[in-house]
Amino acid sequence: MSNYENTLRLDGWSTTLVFAWNDGIPVVIYHGEKLQSGIDLGVLADIHARPFTQASLDDNSPISLHPELGRGFLGHPGLIGHRVKSDKPGWAGQFVFARRIDREHGVTFGMIDAVRGMEMEIVCDLDPETDVAVFATELFNVGDSPVSVDWLSAPVVVPAQQYSQHLSFHGRWCAEFQIERQPIPMGLTKRENRRGRTSHEAFPGLILLNAKTDDESGPCLGMHLGWSGNHRIVLERLSTGDVQVQMGALLFSGEGMIKPKQSMKTPSIYVAHSSNGLNALSQKFHHHVRKNILKFPVPDKPRPVTVNTWEALYFDHDHSRLCALVDAAADIGAERFVLDDGWFRGRNDDTSSLGDWYPDETKYPNGLGPLAEYVQSKGLDFGLWIEPEMINEKSELFQKHPDWVLGLNSYPNMTGRNQLVLDIANPLVSDYIFETIAPLIENHQIKYLKWDMNRDLVLPGDQSGRANVYNQTGALYALMDRFLKAFPTLEIESCASGGGRVDYGVLAHTHRFWTSDSNDSVERARIQTGFSHFFPPELMGAHIGPAWSHTSGRGLHAGFRALVASYGHMGIEADLTKMSDEDREIMRDAVTRHKQDRAIWHTGKFYRVRTVDYGLIGALSVSVALDQARMVLMQLERPRSTIPPRIRVPGLNKSAVYKVRIQTMTEQVKKANRSFPNPIFNGGFELTGAALETVGLGLPSLYAQTGLAISIEQVGEQ
Repeated sequence: MSNYENTLRLDGWSTTLVFAWNDGIPVVIYHGEKLQSGIDLGVLADIHARPFTQASLDDNSPISLHPELGRGFLGHPGLIGHRVKSDKPGWAGQFVFARRIDREHGVTFGMIDAVRGMEMEIVCDLDPETDVAVFATELFNVGDSPVSVDWLSAPVVVPAQQYSQHLSFHGRWCAEFQIERQPIPMGLTKRENRRGRTSHEAFPGLILLNAKTDDESGPCLGMHLGWSGNHRIVLERLSTGDVQVQMGALLFSGEGMIKPKQSMKTPSIYVAHSSNGLNALSQKFHHHVRKNILKFPVPDKPRPVTVNTWEALYFDHDHSRLCALVDAAADIGAERFVLDDGWFRGRNDDTSSLGDWYPDETKYPNGLGPLAEYVQSKGLDFGLWIEPEMINEKSELFQKHPDWVLGLNSYPNMTGRNQLVLDIANPLVSDYIFETIAPLIENHQIKYLKWDMNRDLVLPGDQSGRANVYNQTGALYALMDRFLKAFPTLEIESCASGGGRVDYGVLAHTHRFWTSDSNDSVERARIQTGFSHFFPPELMGAHIGPAWSHTSGRGLHAGFRALVASYGHMGIEADLTKMSDEDREIMRDAVTRHKQDRAIWHTGKFYRVRTVDYGLIGALSVSVALDQARMVLMQLERPRSTIPPRIRVPGLNKSAVYKVRIQTMTEQVKKANRSFPNPIFNGGFELTGAALETVGLGLPSLYAQTGLAISIEQVGEQ
């Protein structure tokens, strides 16, 4: 007799998910490499039967999609809360299986707890093309009094016990997506974010893997919470050996109040499995983003090369200087010009004017029209920086509406970057933002908004004093959608002091991320490597900064700065008018090469390139047709050895013959080598895809902060 009366199987192209259940919440008894079609799911369930040990409960069920205190689960429960009415506390109970709704590639499980007056739905869809499973939980209050929820997890991920390590992503301003690899410890590890945005410090993603798993081999399981507000990740290894991962919105006191006949739904989590290393896992996430989340207004439009004014001009807006920068942008081949901070009324530094979204009469006596027209006359799209969720105390808006600010009236407001946060969940506030910015978009044919958010939320209370981060996040999505509905050709960049709001939740309403405020190419290369685990290159705002980085104080050669920016969504954030002729020519060549290669980077399969030299990293993209590939190699630090390691090239057609050549050759690379009698240094060579993957490339010696761009083109068949 089977341990479970009911089973259900979902299949992707290389992954299988198997659910099993009796009268309670289903469990996932398998999530891994695709199983053969005829396997007996009953037997599969039977072999997951668990032994009963001494001094244990008489029920030893596996962890369900929503582990319950009321069923004797002694780890972190999926729901923490209670019914406010005292004679029905409702802090623990048992959900009973009620229904199953099948979809072509998914299922909804419905459960009821009649005693507590609660219902629950768990939704799962496994995309058969991308192999990514999307889960969410919704809790319904069908009782007659409010339910106060402190924690509601999205469906719980319970991996096989084979995983011994976890990969997490931490950081700070200008150092986002730092990778931390650690053992999965005994007990509970909790990572929380209370900053009101996705945060630089605690990206809501986690990858489980083994000690031998690397980019090219080994099993791994990746998870990401698509949510742009406060969040919590729970990683727990129990004494049974079970491991569970819970993800969900972190709720401040009172934010989880569910009124009668209402519900609360968790953000979605995105889960993917790979048997072939981290690159294959990333490719699944990238494919899912491209197919199901990212919606460009013009799907096939190449990502425009962008020139942004911030690090060129800061707040010093002068029409003649701006026009000169536009001319220089057009000269090097840019396609979009973005006017950054400093354009609106009274904005001469970061102490004032946020909220007053009207062109500054001194800097722009005739409004933004003349500049917008000049930009467009040069064939560039016109874009604009805004920070609509923020307000300065030194602003006309604050003088009129101090009541629109998030805070607690009994306590002093806490500023960050001299600014406070508007309560955009208040319809009056969101209406004001839309009604002041929408005319600018319409009147100036603005194609692009750089939507910034430069501070954390502290004491985020609404007019009544209730915590309001959860509602603020939903209101952000709604406001962005309002702009996109009104202006169907508009694109929005998600920026939050750089990479502080990067996740699949906001991505459903935007088209690009400003990956980091750091344009230091050494820092950027590592940030971009971490970013690539979950996001494809076309989302990665990657700009060429000035010769000297204002966030790190490091100076870098123009060729290296251009190289690091070349494989993302390229832009320039420097004063082109003050560059030397040599550097301008490097910019022009870099833009030309990027335009030739961006289709490969932005649609192909992406691979991280790592070597035994920690300071030598790279990126590779292989075209969908396998007929082309592009590789960027970056020597960030002094090489650990005088002879560089060989670089294998995965993903090509094994039987095809390819021409391999260096695209860029700087004087620094030439100087590092007295001689190098390798054909890659002398016009290139031809080799099969199989040989390139097995034998790899020999490289010239590289100085620190130099690198190479390599092209690989199919020239025939073996």
